[in-house]
Amino acid sequence: MRLAVLFSVCISLAITSLVNGAQFSEIRDLPPLRLAAADLDSILLKAQSLIAVANGPSGEQASGRETVTVGVRGEEIEIPHLSMASTFAFPKEVFRFRYTYYLSDKPISAVTLDFSDYSRRISVSGESADQVQSIINLFENDLLRYSTTIGGAMFRRVAGLCLLVAFLTSLMFSGAFWWNTRRYNALGMLICLALGLLLVLLVPWNRYLPGFALYQSYSRFFLVRHASPIFFLSLVATLFGIPVSYFLPRWRRKA
Repeated sequence: MRLAVLFSVCISLAITSLVNGAQFSEIRDLPPLRLAAADLDSILLKAQSLIAVANGPSGEQASGRETVTVGVRGEEIEIPHLSMASTFAFPKEVFRFRYTYYLSDKPISAVTLDFSDYSRRISVSGESADQVQSIINLFENDLLRYSTTIGGAMFRRVAGLCLLVAFLTSLMFSGAFWWNTRRYNALGMLICLALGLLLVLLVPWNRYLPGFALYQSYSRFFLVRHASPIFFLSLVATLFGIPVSYFLPRWRRKA
């Protein structure tokens, strides 16, 4: 009888300990992002202040451990400062970023921002489900303002494959047409298509259409801010603009 009572007490204590130490976690995936270092600084500092409020006054807690890592030319470099915009040696552009925060047994115990060309993921965990939800919503809402639909590894693969097929098909028909007619305008169209194919194959699209890019300075001017999508769309337009320009003299002759 005493053994049964002791066993039930141990079970209840274990359950209470598990409930008190339960960890809640949230993970969100984001679309491609482009923003300035100063913008990301403000988002991180805003989240840091909310985390400090959620975890209690600084006198009642130990400071959390934070690390900031950026990828530069294939190498990962750890930055000692939370504020990247104030870092003297911050490069002009960064395509890999990772931020981690850890403080055990707190309402917000861990925060991870892991951004790269292939994925943009936010992870928040802690003992308070409401606080975890609040912090991850803050990150998601603030970062979505800098999202873009044109960019990322998957977009480049799909768009590159479509352009490759389109250029190769156009080259085949243009080559056959030039071989039968030997016209100079057909030869010009063939050369333009060949140049467009070389652009698709040789241009470093992972730099111009990245899944994530962090810039030292990021212009708000429309043409500068959307230079990559405009360049990409102009390349697509050349594919359809060349046949139109070719047939235009024929229409004029008929008129």
